[in-house]
Amino acid sequence: MSILGKCPYCDANVVSKKITAQGKQIKLYSCENAKKEYDESESYVFTAEATCTFRVYSNAFMRWNKRSFSQYEMKKLLQDGQAIIRLHGRKGTNEYFKYVITDKTYGVSILWDEEVEEKKEDEVK
Repeated sequence: MSILGKCPYCDANVVSKKITAQGKQIKLYSCENAKKEYDESESYVFTAEATCTFRVYSNAFMRWNKRSFSQYEMKKLLQDGQAIIRLHGRKGTNEYFKYVITDKTYGVSILWDEEVEEKKEDEVK
C-alpha cells in the first residue's frame, strides 16, 4: 500500500491498494477515512467509522478505452486538482486528451467541454 497524496475532501492520506473486482486485478485509490465493508445483506457499504467517501477505481475510464487510471495520474490529480488523461475512440485508433477532476459523487469526472491546449508528454503516461 502506498500513499499518493492528500484527500481533496478531508486532508487524510489517499492510498493505493490492489484489489480483485469481477475477477480482475485493479487498483483502488481511496482516502484512509473511506473504509467499506460487507454488511448483513452482502452489500458493500461505508463503515460506521468512515468519515469520507473519496474512492477511485483504476478502471474508472474503461468505457473510453482507457485500461487503467495510473498511480502517477492519481498523484497528479491530488497534487494539482486536475490531471490530463489519454482516451481512445471506439475502435481504439484515434486518441484524444481530456482533463480529469475530483468529483464528490463519482470520485473522478472528465471535463468534456474543456479542450486540452497542448499535451505535455511528461504528464501523460
